Amino acid sequence: MPLKGLAIVVQHQGFPYLNAWLGLKQIATLEPKPGMEPSAAHLGKLLSELQQHPARMVLRAAYQNGRSSEWLAQRANIPVVALPFTVGGTSQAGDLFALFDDTIARMLAGLQ
Repeated sequence: MPLKGLAIVVQHQGFPYLNAWLGLKQIATLEPKPGMEPSAAHLGKLLSELQQHPARMVLRAAYQNGRSSEWLAQRANIPVVALPFTVGGTSQAGDLFALFDDTIARMLAGLQ
């Protein structure tokens, strides 16, 4: 699978099961503490870290504000992928199987 071992940044520590299921390598989290918006200094530090240890994408839940993830992704030149997070989280994730399909499809599209 092309996602196995993929280096990612997450906006929130909300994807541990996804990481384990797909074998993703989470290298950074935008939120310094759960639910706390990152400061400019924190984002700058993450950007510096990404220069040493590049990631392929930033993952966030579709319901989260994408301002900080978009800021980092634009400067690191990587995509932001908004995932459904739960059944009904996106219009495509209507049931459990569709949730998995939509999640995988969005991540694969982010690799393009």
